[in-house]
Amino acid sequence: MRIINRHITKSLLATLSLAMGILVFVMLSAHFFRAFSFLAAGGSPLVFAKLLVLLIPEILRYVLPLSLLVSTVLVFSRMSADNEIVALKASGVGIWQIVAPGLLLAVIFCGICTWLSLWVAPPLRNTSEQLRHEPLAINPLTLLESGLASSLSKSSNLNVRFGHSESNGLLRNIHLTQLSDNGEILWDVTAATGVITTIPGTQTSALVLRDFSISELNLSATKARQQNDREVPLPGFYSASSITIPLDFGDAEDTRSLKRKLKTMPLGMLLGDLAWTISQGTGDVKENSGTRHWLELQKRLALSFSPLAFLLLGIPFGIQNRRSETTAGLLICLVLALFFYLFMLWADGLANRPKYHPELIIWLPNLLYEVGGLVALFRISRH
Repeated sequence: MRIINRHITKSLLATLSLAMGILVFVMLSAHFFRAFSFLAAGGSPLVFAKLLVLLIPEILRYVLPLSLLVSTVLVFSRMSADNEIVALKASGVGIWQIVAPGLLLAVIFCGICTWLSLWVAPPLRNTSEQLRHEPLAINPLTLLESGLASSLSKSSNLNVRFGHSESNGLLRNIHLTQLSDNGEILWDVTAATGVITTIPGTQTSALVLRDFSISELNLSATKARQQNDREVPLPGFYSASSITIPLDFGDAEDTRSLKRKLKTMPLGMLLGDLAWTISQGTGDVKENSGTRHWLELQKRLALSFSPLAFLLLGIPFGIQNRRSETTAGLLICLVLALFFYLFMLWADGLANRPKYHPELIIWLPNLLYEVGGLVALFRISRH
């Protein structure tokens, strides 16, 4: 029996390692695309590499359960296709003895995911978010991405979009807009080139534009003219060779809230903030505030115990899939994982509706997978 357990364990670990490596790379690849604009804007490769390393524990929370599901379906599907399951049952080996190595791995992974979710990943995620703002003091351009609208000044609603940047920090094809508090465009600026300059040791920054033109817009006045056929002054248009626009990166950073998000709080801090929040509220406010904290805690725990749920449901699917092709097994894994994570998103959407108890709804996929898997295994053991 030890030989059989060792064989199944090695097969699960081999497939799991391959699946985990692929999934980690896929989830990190979204950040790889940002590396090009980050590095082209003068960001440090070492800082970017540190950001990726800090994100790995957060990614592993999702990768470990999914990798175990992929490994379980593929391994037991292959064993079923090769009639290994039939041979073992004919030799007197029960189905629970066959799946025992997988159950042990699932329990171990539940412990690892709990450790990552409650204590390791949240503070590292907070560190990574803080690290993203460090290059701002040296080069604000590192937080801008070409082709995407980015906010340069929170106090004045100043947004910029540029075509591309060069290695020396020069921006080309700049489109700058300033919005009112109501979201209306006050003025629109286009420039051929521009550069962001900073004064070392201070919080003063400026955007220097070359060959620019400015259009003063008032969409509310234009709309009124169209509705009432009244004459209003045409938008002003100006152009010049250069202009310097002061920015307030430092002030924006100073006004940024120092309180951690719930996702970045370890267990002790999360429970302490929960107790403080409940003590400050009454009635519906108190209930709503506590729901967000409880939902975050239950979401971490539900995700931590998902390896066991994925394993119990993945084993019957693998055994009943008698085809040796891996496409069907991978498709089953994708559907099951999608259903699980959609439930988590649904529960997050109910965070402001405590009467529906989203902290309990988030456990439904775990219960359904475990109950369904146990029922299927009992039926398989009787045949």
